[in-house]
Amino acid sequence: MVSTIIPTLNEEDYLEKCLISLKNQEGCENFEIIVVDGGSSDATVKIAKRHADKIVTSLEKSPSIQRNLGAKMATGSLLAFIDADTVASKFWLKGIIETFQDQSIAGVTGPLFPLEKIKGSYLYNLTNALQKILVRINYPLFWGASCAFRTNAFWKIEGFDEKLLTSEDHDISLKIRKIGKVVFDDSIRAFTSHRKFLENESKAFFFYIKDILEYFFLRKIRTRVHPT
Repeated sequence: MVSTIIPTLNEEDYLEKCLISLKNQEGCENFEIIVVDGGSSDATVKIAKRHADKIVTSLEKSPSIQRNLGAKMATGSLLAFIDADTVASKFWLKGIIETFQDQSIAGVTGPLFPLEKIKGSYLYNLTNALQKILVRINYPLFWGASCAFRTNAFWKIEGFDEKLLTSEDHDISLKIRKIGKVVFDDSIRAFTSHRKFLENESKAFFFYIKDILEYFFLRKIRTRVHPT
């Protein structure tokens, strides 16, 4: 069983495409789809009810908290995470399962490509290449939009850091490398929305670099403060 977990918040424009891409997977039949909603005010939950196996409501709007909540509801030995504005290629889950046939592997990610037609698509090729290099030197910085972990390894490091407001995906990939190998697999392809960069596509690659730097230099600033 592979448990696929999707955090959502007002994603009515994207979620259905994501869910349909998961339901149409080839080469993998034993999986479940879990949507963890952060309190959407649009039709997100209604859409989720048409396609997901489980729908959970999170009291807090936080990707880390929502992903961990979904993982607690999961029954699979593998946890696959995908964002609501991301579409999985038809062999996405098959690629994940085949990767984890190697029992020494604890985490995997794959290439991301733009969901929309854009001028600067080459920037995604650059970030994919950077991802490969970082994995090879055992310094992985996964994208939360498309990644997977062995469930027991995930809980050994207590899942995503719920105090982080940003770069929680980079954080977990650096932690899980201490539990087992991490890999970049070209067959685990996904297509994510370029909506954050449509106004200035030339900044896409630099946004990723900024995100990495934020993890290292602003981690103490960008943390969630829990009430006592």
